[in-house]
Amino acid sequence: MIRPLDASDRDIYLAMSAEFYSSPAVLHDVPAANRENAFAEFLKGELAKCFVFECEGRVAGYGIICFFYSQEAGGRCVIFDELFVKPEFRSRGLGSAFFSYVFENYHAPRYVLEIEPENVRARKLYEKLGFVPLGYIRMIKE
Repeated sequence: MIRPLDASDRDIYLAMSAEFYSSPAVLHDVPAANRENAFAEFLKGELAKCFVFECEGRVAGYGIICFFYSQEAGGRCVIFDELFVKPEFRSRGLGSAFFSYVFENYHAPRYVLEIEPENVRARKLYEKLGFVPLGYIRMIKE
């Protein structure tokens, strides 16, 4: 089951996001305050949404999407910002189910994601779902 995050999910979300940011799937950790602020933003649901995955009656992971407008793509796009499945629930199709849920419920001219280059397992899933490298180099200023 995939459902929108709600206020009662705070502690479990913060624990899972801490686990995600200490994993090899990301390049570096983020401050706990950033995750707290993100949780508050998810409850608003305007710029970003978080979804909780449940399996066998237990919380199994979460996924985050964010929205942006792209003139190039021709409309409001969706970026898959984070996808985390607890180790004991991996290889059960939860990641694929999350993508299907978003594709069915959040129609967009373009879906975007980023991946840590060494995360081969995730890349295989994303390619299976039809994602291809865009060819741009992503740059940031902090």
